[in-house]
Amino acid sequence: MVTFIPPYMGEEIKSNAEKKMYNILQELNIEDAFVLHSLGLPRHQSKIYGEIDFVVVCRRGVACLEIKGGRVECREGKWFFIDRYGTEHQKPEGPFAQVVGNMFSLRSELKNRFSGNPHIKNVLVACGVVFPDIEFKSSSQEIIQEIIYDSRTENITEYINRVFDYWTGRQHREPGKLSKSDVEKIVDYLRGDFTFIPILRDRLAHIEQRLVRLTNEQAQIMNALGMNSHLLIEGSAGTGKTLLASEFAKNRAERGDRVLYLTFNKNLANHINGHIQRKDNLKVVNIHALFGEYVAVDVTRMKENPQKYFGEELPEQFFEWMKGLSSEQLDELKYDLIVMDEGQDIIKPVYLYSLDVLLKNGLEKGEWAIFYDEKQNIYNPEYADGMEIIESYACTKFKLFMNCRNTVQIGTYSSKASGVEIREFLHENGEEVQKISYTDLADFKKKIKEILKYLRGEKIDLADVTFLGPKKYANSLLKQAGYVVNELGYDFDADSQLPGYSTIQGYKGLDSKIVILINTDDISNKNFSKFMYIAGTRARTLLYVVASEDFWKKHNI
Repeated sequence: MVTFIPPYMGEEIKSNAEKKMYNILQELNIEDAFVLHSLGLPRHQSKIYGEIDFVVVCRRGVACLEIKGGRVECREGKWFFIDRYGTEHQKPEGPFAQVVGNMFSLRSELKNRFSGNPHIKNVLVACGVVFPDIEFKSSSQEIIQEIIYDSRTENITEYINRVFDYWTGRQHREPGKLSKSDVEKIVDYLRGDFTFIPILRDRLAHIEQRLVRLTNEQAQIMNALGMNSHLLIEGSAGTGKTLLASEFAKNRAERGDRVLYLTFNKNLANHINGHIQRKDNLKVVNIHALFGEYVAVDVTRMKENPQKYFGEELPEQFFEWMKGLSSEQLDELKYDLIVMDEGQDIIKPVYLYSLDVLLKNGLEKGEWAIFYDEKQNIYNPEYADGMEIIESYACTKFKLFMNCRNTVQIGTYSSKASGVEIREFLHENGEEVQKISYTDLADFKKKIKEILKYLRGEKIDLADVTFLGPKKYANSLLKQAGYVVNELGYDFDADSQLPGYSTIQGYKGLDSKIVILINTDDISNKNFSKFMYIAGTRARTLLYVVASEDFWKKHNI
């Protein structure tokens, strides 16, 4: 996967052609490739200052790309550029002379800088000219057909390799071959000397601003929500299910309907309650708390077997309690609409029987919407039975594909680590996933200290950082290492400036700007795929995976 520097295209870039090429370069499939955008050349050979639109650095060498948008023509050796308003401009220098000049200047700079490294000193520096808006058919002595990209070009990887092939053939000797380390040295030099990199806080804020928006498919579903009584909306992590569910519930409550918004995770219910305007006719609650409002929790039975008690006994007691109510009493309890977030954990028969009674006209004729992701089901062994009941009612199904929470780097890593396919992204590039290794508890403590020190130095608010692990904080490495956190739960302080902490399973439905995943060795083989999927996709803009050396040896992720 290609790495972009900067990791996003700044809003100050007005050229539609450069924006188009930025998106095209996202599909580049060359190992260990970096793409630098808008590289300045303060030591240009023939100009006071030069600039290259895009520079691709990979093991084959360095390629400079000059982007020309709109209509471009070469007539009798003169270059004419037609802007969006149809105005024609003549320029003495064409894009081929421009990019070749940049290429030689960059090659000279690299030779001087890496004179002691024969591989880099003799690196192949190539160049190409890109016309993304047109079929470029002009010909003259200056034009090099082999290095042209235009609207007919189908594959960016084949094009970049073609550019390298052409300039390799023009060399008097075999160019030096780059190692991964050589590539990184070149990138570090170019980035350090020529490219302004905003601090991490600003980079993450920019990425997040561009990620938080509705996709077209979400907007269509929002419109459809008001036209169907029974809705099944499936979507992978990060596709906006909770956003859609909460907006739908809020809109219906504003119309005067009595709405029940159900979650399985109490932390998710608390989060939504903290971010949605309180209304008497909108109840946001996790399903066990709902049962517990009407049936006294048997603490002794709960402690004996919490999973059995909450999964079987309490809902059965609630159902029996409702059966003892009069019709008038039941009518006072009923809701006009039930919205289920984390539906994969809620649609089990024993829960559905009670919800059928709580909903006006029941599940068959009443109004409900279920938002779910089967791949996040870690609590409901009767999921298939529950889905069979739900699908026995006439319902409208939608499927969300577009991940609009995670950057490409986070989504791709989470998919690889879990084996769960994540198909489509909004194509927002971000920071690389940071994989940190430690040897023992003392080394773990040191590595966490280094991470937090770096984040503070980059002006990151530590309240935007969440630690996730399979164990509660009291049993985590973080606690053993002496770090104090703001643990999610009843004592969670929304105004705290400490980093947060939650179990992976307790963070379902939630997300954080930065996630640091720890205690990975304690994830069981049975839950490994789902826990890595859930944990990784909680991070919106930056993900750290801090794991033991044994973990990295065992898992090639």
